Amino acid sequence: MSLLCASIPSSHQFVVISPATTSHNRRLAGSYAIRPRLRMSLDNNNKNNSNSNSSSLLSAVTNLLWGRSLPPGLLVTTVRTAWNSTWQLMMSQLAPSDPTGGYSRPASKFRFSGPPPNGLHLYVGLPCPWAHRTLIVRALKGLEDAVPVSVASPGMDGSWEFKRVGGVDTGQVIGPSLDKANGCKTLKEVYRLRRGGYDGRSTVPMLWSKESKDVICNESYDVIQLFNSGLNGLARNPELDLSPPELKDKIEEWYQVIYPNVNNGVYR
Repeated sequence: MSLLCASIPSSHQFVVISPATTSHNRRLAGSYAIRPRLRMSLDNNNKNNSNSNSSSLLSAVTNLLWGRSLPPGLLVTTVRTAWNSTWQLMMSQLAPSDPTGGYSRPASKFRFSGPPPNGLHLYVGLPCPWAHRTLIVRALKGLEDAVPVSVASPGMDGSWEFKRVGGVDTGQVIGPSLDKANGCKTLKEVYRLRRGGYDGRSTVPMLWSKESKDVICNESYDVIQLFNSGLNGLARNPELDLSPPELKDKIEEWYQVIYPNVNNGVYR
């Protein structure tokens, strides 16, 4: 009986390929059975000879397993290249970087000023800490009914998209959802609905006016300020002030710690 053995030095194993001997496999001409056996390296000379032989024998085993299909090395390279390209595209939208590779947060394009409009709708994404703080203030002030929310999910191309995941959306648990205000498939589509259109980065959180069909604000700091003091007529907890004057300095002190290390930190 002839044997074909492929040595695997790192694991002290070799693969034995021999003609099958079972009654079932006797009917399959030329079939082989592959089984591992343990082996201890006896000396360095044997190891060197084994290494040279294992390369050719491992190639034979690879050809037996893969045939003329894509070689494993090329497959790994192709997958790695595709993943890197997808990652770079996604990060260019979700977390753009500066020339050194560090996270660089662009300035928000839409800042809030003036009286709050009617028909507000909040767009968020749960991986975004900037969106988290708008949701927290919205909940603490009791604005869930006054300001409905749509939750976007990161898409493979780096954009925010809307898709319901899991069970029925009852409104009690915040999770990925459809666009409840405009019925769009992506957040970019929502931004483009505004007067004059828009082709820049479509970010969360974003406050939308259903009445004027326009982006009101996509700066989280402005949104939480509006929620804290600008919508008390609609809030269930209007007496709650999350930024009282006597604590302004302390709040700013903590902000200087939280901003770079938590809010921006998750993108590094």
